[in-house]
Amino acid sequence: GLTLIILGAFIGVDLFIQYLNNDYSVAVVNGERIPRSDYYKLLDQSYGESISETLIEYSLIRQEAQKQGIELTDEEVNEELQNTIDYVGGQEAYDSLLVSNGITNDDVIDQIELSLLTTKILTPTLDYTDDDVKEFFDEYSDLIFPDETDALEEGELLNYDDYKEETEEVYINQLIEEGKDTWLEGLKEEAKIQNNATEKPSYGILTVTRNIINNLIDSVNTTTEE
Repeated sequence: GLTLIILGAFIGVDLFIQYLNNDYSVAVVNGERIPRSDYYKLLDQSYGESISETLIEYSLIRQEAQKQGIELTDEEVNEELQNTIDYVGGQEAYDSLLVSNGITNDDVIDQIELSLLTTKILTPTLDYTDDDVKEFFDEYSDLIFPDETDALEEGELLNYDDYKEETEEVYINQLIEEGKDTWLEGLKEEAKIQNNATEKPSYGILTVTRNIINNLIDSVNTTTEE
């Protein structure tokens, strides 16, 4: 019995060490482990700047939405997620895409939330007319509604009124994509950004404390204005 206990302890310790080794290495080549830190270092050197810029943009979008009091409902997010699943061919195809691209369902939801927030923020700022949407439909209806167009008889055209709502949604999304980069650049110019991936961090006396106090003051001012 004592022998089994000792053997079990050794097995447990050995498995734990294996777990640690595997968790902290990205690969094992002929018994030699390549540290995960080397992987992240190379990744940072290759893509660090672009990744940090993307994360900064994500943060700015969420901050702007919070500033404007814009929120998302579970129904909105779930509906868009289901649209995505349907678009790629169903749940099985969607799950396969997640695996092949090395992403999770939560990653997709994050992107959906950012897209919906951006749409809610920018839509009220767009300037267009019904004539603009109609002109867009006349030019691109065959691309927006390919199945419906293919089902038409020769010389027959889609009725704009039947597809106006969907066309306007596509048109809005296009305007948002066209103006998104300029909008984000404007947010960056107004924001205080310290990008540690591209420049050395700066340190100051009581910087964190001052930031906390300033955030509290901004929060109180926002509440008072509301």
